[in-house]
Amino acid sequence: MYITESHPMYPYTDEEKMQIRKEFGIKDNILQEDIDSILEWFYKQPHLAKASINRESVERMFIFSKCSRERTKKRIDHFYRCRSLAPELIQTRTKVLLEPDTELWTFYRQAAMLKLFNGKRISVFKINDTDPSSFSNEEVCRNTIMLGDLRLQFDYMLSDIWIFDLKNLTLGHLLRVNATLIQKFVSIAQDGMGMKIYEIHVLNSNSLTQHLIALFKQFINPKIFERIIFHGNDVDLLKYIPKTHLPKDYGGEQPSLEEFKDMYTKELREDITRNYLIECCEHISNEALRPGDFKEEYLVGSFKKLDLD
Repeated sequence: MYITESHPMYPYTDEEKMQIRKEFGIKDNILQEDIDSILEWFYKQPHLAKASINRESVERMFIFSKCSRERTKKRIDHFYRCRSLAPELIQTRTKVLLEPDTELWTFYRQAAMLKLFNGKRISVFKINDTDPSSFSNEEVCRNTIMLGDLRLQFDYMLSDIWIFDLKNLTLGHLLRVNATLIQKFVSIAQDGMGMKIYEIHVLNSNSLTQHLIALFKQFINPKIFERIIFHGNDVDLLKYIPKTHLPKDYGGEQPSLEEFKDMYTKELREDITRNYLIECCEHISNEALRPGDFKEEYLVGSFKKLDLD
């Protein structure tokens, strides 16, 4: 059963929600008609009919698709297809969520700030452990997709601002990146969920940064790379984002990344959140039931061959 009230991890005000709808010219009665139409289409698809979906997620995807019904249908179809093809990133969550002693965030931290900044949600990512042997592709992708599932249901924003702190990034970390898993993750997040990236801020970049960017350029929308801003120090970041919207780690007024980790760990294991995330494992298509010729054409290019040289 889906929950529709706000979530403590992703708060926003009614005024912010109304302002976002106003920017897209959305009227509630027409919006509900759009959602009804998309859901009617969804349940007529043989490969989707038995999958799980909810109105809140459809509304977010509709907004990310510039309020186009057809774009939203394509996005949902892609989202469910890519999730079905990546069980190692979706289905593994059940085990870790049901094991209270399993650490969800081990070698890195990630957090979405508790206040919207001009309608945008700011998220921070940082590797904590300098020992590359602790690095886990599966952990990063699994956790980020889980948080994305919560955001599709509970968050409400125009776009995202990402902050990457590369202070502890080493060559050993890069050598352990599984490009195939990362591409599956990108397909789910970029082409499926469709949250828009307004800016990416990179802190403490070094000689490895260009190698990291070269890796991701193989499967991320080129426009995103035009939105990257490099910063020599934390002070420079404050020219773009005020202290009220940054964690304590960077001189801000939001909780520290460690405090966010504790909050996230607690919230994800609360019954209502945990059960919802496990239910989201049903947000997958049954590709065996996808219509004939279209199925073959659609799956041929599911995950393109990567150039790993």
